[in-house]
Amino acid sequence: MYGYVTPNSPELKVREQDEVNAWYCGLCSCLKENFGRAGQLTLNHDMNFLILLLGGLYEPEKHRSVGRCIVHPLTKRVFLTSKISGYAADMNILLAWYKVADDWKDEKKLKARAMMTGLRGSAKKVMQKYPEKAKAVSRAFKILSRFEQEGSADLDKVSGQFGKVMSEVCDIYGDEWSSQLRGIGFSLGRFIYIMDAYEDMKEDEEKGIYNCLSKHLKNFDTKENFDEFVYNVLNNIMAECAKNFELLPITENIEIIRNIIYAGVWRRWEELHNVKCSK
Repeated sequence: MYGYVTPNSPELKVREQDEVNAWYCGLCSCLKENFGRAGQLTLNHDMNFLILLLGGLYEPEKHRSVGRCIVHPLTKRVFLTSKISGYAADMNILLAWYKVADDWKDEKKLKARAMMTGLRGSAKKVMQKYPEKAKAVSRAFKILSRFEQEGSADLDKVSGQFGKVMSEVCDIYGDEWSSQLRGIGFSLGRFIYIMDAYEDMKEDEEKGIYNCLSKHLKNFDTKENFDEFVYNVLNNIMAECAKNFELLPITENIEIIRNIIYAGVWRRWEELHNVKCSK
């Protein structure tokens, strides 16, 4: 379900791509340091976007280091971290725990079961550290699970629960920027959920798994019209995300963040349709 909030790399400048990579490597190092190899395996670009967004807004002190890692043993990498990186690593574990638990419940994937075993201690530690957030996230996932079991075709209602999850994750301090950050998170959560459902439609149908878009397909006479419907839904969601983002007083890495919100999130859509969307 995660990993759609990525940069559109060809449109980034070299120094911007280096910045993205350095924060990504920093997040990876935080996951390894705080949660071991199992935590490191949960790394995804969505939480790197969170670091860029919250770092651009609050501008915490940065820590820079250079070294090698198991993925890149031959070349030295730059690692950028801040206190936001630690928070993003914690939220990464929290979301990863619910994802693998959902994979195990729905499909009984052995890989998911193994990941649950590896993440159980880490997830418990994060839940104890952020009890209110963990409670809100757990509540949203439970409601989402109920909607899925009921076979709901209400896209707003179903995707909105994952929107609530991401809004909770994005609101780090609950301060004067809480409304905008929650708005961004809510939109991104809805986008991720619907985009994931769109990509998995065929596989879900073959396995007999719930998909929030399946019942909508029969309302259209052609696949092209259905695709246009889904695209318009996603486009409206990201327009709301952009509106909230533009209200924030961010200057640091502003072009990278805009690249992700206006273009990067559409990369997978472009790949699926073999087109270049103009955002």
